[in-house]
Amino acid sequence: MVAVKNINSGSNTIQEHRLLNLRSAVLNWFVVNCRVFPWRQATDPYHIFIAEILLRQTQATRVTKPYLELVARYPNVQSLSKANTAELRSWFKPLGLITRANYLVQAAQILVEQYGGKIPNDLKTLSILPGIGIYGARAILCLGFGESCPMVDEGSGRVLRRVLDMASKGPAYSDSRLLKIAESIVPKQSPKEFNLGLIDIAAACCHPREPSCVKCPLVDVCSHRQYEGEIIQQPVERQ
Repeated sequence: MVAVKNINSGSNTIQEHRLLNLRSAVLNWFVVNCRVFPWRQATDPYHIFIAEILLRQTQATRVTKPYLELVARYPNVQSLSKANTAELRSWFKPLGLITRANYLVQAAQILVEQYGGKIPNDLKTLSILPGIGIYGARAILCLGFGESCPMVDEGSGRVLRRVLDMASKGPAYSDSRLLKIAESIVPKQSPKEFNLGLIDIAAACCHPREPSCVKCPLVDVCSHRQYEGEIIQQPVERQ
């Protein structure tokens, strides 16, 4: 993180004291309210790699069982690269996750052939693996390697856009201006907890249409806060 008094992205500036309050609010809330999923306890980048392919555009609750079965049945990249794709497709079919079978095996084969069966610690390399993409690559770097890079999905992106009064312009994960400021916000210490905290706040409080601002830990630093239905400040869509 760049040590500056104000972090600026275009017309959106967050002062240092507000930044510190934002970080502490997210981290303190996460300690008590974090959602528990098995991949969040994992430290092996391979396990995060499996989880991110399964989680892509899928609810986390649907992924828990197949994730646990996959990491038990295929404990490393090499074993996954030899998996029978047709068998995996049949296994995933009742879950509605058929395409994940192709992604898993194809990505594992690339990792074996080009990277010796290791998960690379590189954003560009990870992002072009089948089924990963830019968000999945950032998640692997943060959760699997402990890097302080932002994990900006639609949920955490919605939280940051509202806190910073940023207009929504396309998907959050590809919003270069949002990603730039998010890179400066994620702390070097506890980046995993901070990123997951934003994601969980989005799920628990910062809903797309009716945010529960009175329950949100960021209400004191947010530009889109509401108290009992009264809008204090609402972001205005900019052209």
